[in-house]
Amino acid sequence: MRLAAEKIDLDYGGAEPVLRNFSLDLRGGELVGVVGPNGSGKSTLIRALSRTLRPRQGAVLLEDRDLFRDRTARQAAQSIGTVPQSTEVAFEFTAREVVQMGRSPHLPRHPFAGATVRDAEIVDHAMAQAGVAHLADRIASTLSGGERQRVLLARALAQEPGVILLDEPTAHLDIHHQAQLLSLVRSLAHDDGVAVLAVLHDLNLAAEYCDRLALLHGGRVIALGAPAQVLTAEHVRGAYGARVWVRCHPTNGRPLILSLPHDPETPDEAAPEAPVGDVLVVCGGGTGAGLMLRLRQAGWGVRAAGLNIGDTDLEAAEMLGVPSVSEAPFTALSEEAARRIEASALTAQAVVITDVPFGRANLANLRAALHAAQAGKTVICLQSPETSFAERDFTGGEAAALWDELLAAGAIAAPDGDSVLMGLLESLRAE
Repeated sequence: MRLAAEKIDLDYGGAEPVLRNFSLDLRGGELVGVVGPNGSGKSTLIRALSRTLRPRQGAVLLEDRDLFRDRTARQAAQSIGTVPQSTEVAFEFTAREVVQMGRSPHLPRHPFAGATVRDAEIVDHAMAQAGVAHLADRIASTLSGGERQRVLLARALAQEPGVILLDEPTAHLDIHHQAQLLSLVRSLAHDDGVAVLAVLHDLNLAAEYCDRLALLHGGRVIALGAPAQVLTAEHVRGAYGARVWVRCHPTNGRPLILSLPHDPETPDEAAPEAPVGDVLVVCGGGTGAGLMLRLRQAGWGVRAAGLNIGDTDLEAAEMLGVPSVSEAPFTALSEEAARRIEASALTAQAVVITDVPFGRANLANLRAALHAAQAGKTVICLQSPETSFAERDFTGGEAAALWDELLAAGAIAAPDGDSVLMGLLESLRAE
């Protein structure tokens, strides 16, 4: 079944439309996610597609027929099931009675019409699909928000629709039921050929479960396509005004959105044109991503030492525009890479070593830091007082020996704390 919005304008009686010249094509067999900041028009779109809010201009088509002009509300309800954000059940209906309401568009319209055995079977199946069969006799008003949301999904399933529209269906659900619900609606699309559209706030859930995404901002679609095409750092920042780090999920290959910390006292951009100093960060395995960001926000020029391709810190460095020395995955730093790292260490104003573990592959980074310390450079070694360096030495003692030489050469040992590190760098900047 096909449901399409074609160049629609939607408003609530105001001068400015909430959605402007909006188009979206929804077809059976796919789960389409709609994402965007508050006020971007997501819930308004659901109202138009469910035949609740008539467009000022344009048309909503169900199987190529105008949803408002050529279909009655009853006919639309036979094809389109809607799960709203929340619905308060004013009367003392049981959960089963609420689900039975989904059969209303299909019942004959005469005084003595009632539900048939088949209707009861459909209701039972819908409740089982939504995982609420055990709530059948509970009064709906006594249910939790998450339980009520799943009952409303069961009501929509009982309509046997060709299209299902969900407005923030995971808002009241815990992580288990979020995954359960979205797995269910995805299977309805992929296995049963239902056309499913879901408004979602959680970008990672949208990336994981949706086939296509529409990113809304200011009443318009600013990106439409596969999750990897839509959920880029640039698109997310353009829509939400938020800086994020977009990685590839290690198991499903979908985009993984990580929020970057924001310092309200500094511009949201990277470093100023004239850095206050230059710091080489020896890191790896995610130990340096946050540090590189904070250094950039504080106005430092930042470089990263040797990192293997695929390392999360290398991805962070690339995202932040931090120069680095990269090496092939699972490969020891080459002699050429070691020379470049040492040159970087000797020209930096300071070297900071995170609590990264050391093995044969990245030992060249530690040697470069030692040579910088021996040349009189400031080297700050982060080490928690609760652990020993030996716990992150995987070289049989060679890294520990270099670490001891570093400290003997005047390197500063600092606990792994932002305030201590930034304080040391501030004192360096003041010199």
